[in-house]
Amino acid sequence: MAYPTLEQYNEALQSPQLVLQDTELKHGTLKTTGLGLPLALCGGFALTYTVQVGGKKFALRCFHKESRELERRYQAISARIKQLASPYFLPFEFIPSGIRIQGAMYPIVKMAWAQGQTLAEFLENEYRNPQSLQRLRQALSNLADFLEKNQISHGDIQPENIMVSAGGSTIQLIDYDGMYVEALQSSKATELGQVNFQHPKRTANDFNEKLDRFSFLTLDVALQALIASSSIWTISRSEPSAVVFRRNDFLDPGSSSIFKEILKIRGVDLHAKNLARVAVGEFDRVPTLADFLQNKGIYHEDITFGQGATLTKAGYQGAYVVCDALKYEKVFEQVGNRIELIGKIHSVRRGWGANKKPYVFVNFSDWRGKAVKLAIWSDGMNAIGVNVPDQTWVGRWLSVTGLVDTPYHGHAKSTTYTHISITITAPGQIQHIPEQEAKYRLLGGIATPTKGAVSSPNAIILSTMTKGTGSPIPTSLIQITRTSQAPQKSPNQQLLEKMRAQQAPQATYTKAPPVYRYSNMGNSTKSNPTVTNRKSSGLGWGGWLFIIIVGLMLLRGCAS
Repeated sequence: MAYPTLEQYNEALQSPQLVLQDTELKHGTLKTTGLGLPLALCGGFALTYTVQVGGKKFALRCFHKESRELERRYQAISARIKQLASPYFLPFEFIPSGIRIQGAMYPIVKMAWAQGQTLAEFLENEYRNPQSLQRLRQALSNLADFLEKNQISHGDIQPENIMVSAGGSTIQLIDYDGMYVEALQSSKATELGQVNFQHPKRTANDFNEKLDRFSFLTLDVALQALIASSSIWTISRSEPSAVVFRRNDFLDPGSSSIFKEILKIRGVDLHAKNLARVAVGEFDRVPTLADFLQNKGIYHEDITFGQGATLTKAGYQGAYVVCDALKYEKVFEQVGNRIELIGKIHSVRRGWGANKKPYVFVNFSDWRGKAVKLAIWSDGMNAIGVNVPDQTWVGRWLSVTGLVDTPYHGHAKSTTYTHISITITAPGQIQHIPEQEAKYRLLGGIATPTKGAVSSPNAIILSTMTKGTGSPIPTSLIQITRTSQAPQKSPNQQLLEKMRAQQAPQATYTKAPPVYRYSNMGNSTKSNPTVTNRKSSGLGWGGWLFIIIVGLMLLRGCAS
């Protein structure tokens, strides 16, 4: 079955009472962006929307990617969760004919809203607090024991899928798309999990009660390291999609700078060594967390660490597809997907919406024409707090994770433009990175080896996994193509360009921001919102006079 696109869901859900079939949800109000459009969050095969119905809050999950045996899987998962009646899981309902779009019915999942904050948000706030981390570590250990005892697995244990409350003592799981329960033992995995928390050798054929073991080992050792030394968070450039370790560290632990750093911490070093040994071993031999902490089930031989300075650096293995913010078409291909966007800030613009609330746009290029930007609406600004981007951010390099929104079409006087944006709702979505790191991630990370370097077997990665695929996707070695530099401009050309830039108008938003105006429900035709430009688009008589004078001076110079 082909599912609707993000744009089609956003259009339809502006009138939930007309398209939703659930008697409760259809009377709800969806959380929206500053443009008044439904705010979609990405989670595996489904887009997640927030629906408020009176005093209740629900997560509405709408599928936009195909998944094998979707209905059968959800029925089996739902039955097992109801049987367990555990606070680790949220009550949910799979509705086969849940939403009507363009005359056709599609499935949805109606889920109670989880309490607390995501593990990603919790760690960003509490990584300096050993007591909170110790409570969290114990809670994760209890969860691991529970899953083992009941012979089930979540399939994608990672910070965005774990909700934390009570200061780290209470946790819940969300996003059950990839769960394993006994009734599905003859099936294959529909997803492989977030790569920074998964064993490098996990495949779609690995679908059993052992799926979560490596994820729990990774989180436990990471928490041990942070409890002993909170500086590890900064040293490892930890973020919501990567807590201390990344996939690259597991592919070649011997040359990992993070493993080398953690081995210096007394009391954590042995578990770090064992984690490295498990990472290079076989997936089906990963021990339970309980056995691991007792140094049991570690089968692989010892690893020699500290060779990072002499090895070729492996290509960057991101949690999501990596996109260059300057390449509009590549980002456009990812509409509706979660990506990692890398870019250098060109400009920052602040404005006020029709709801009389502020917003901030972070541009990675000239806003005219086709461009990629970040949209931070008032809720996002509140979440970020004092670190909302401003003019001092211009020139900085960012790594941004988030859902790629549908294109936004508009015009300012005679200038037309099309923008693709990522909506920022949490501070962890934005990470500052050095220029060198940005280029490493954009180029696939094939670094120049040190003179006399010898490549290790794991230094060059021949295959990788993409979230949502049924099996590893083989890739060829990443080739770096050197791009030729643009020809240098003459001083006269530079002067004229500078003049044009000084005279060019800038679009400013009036009190009412641009909004989509949709046609009848089900019509997928795009409409074009407009932006008011307060400045004249012409150069004015002063500008033309200046150009004429400069032109005469240039001609006189050429004649002499």
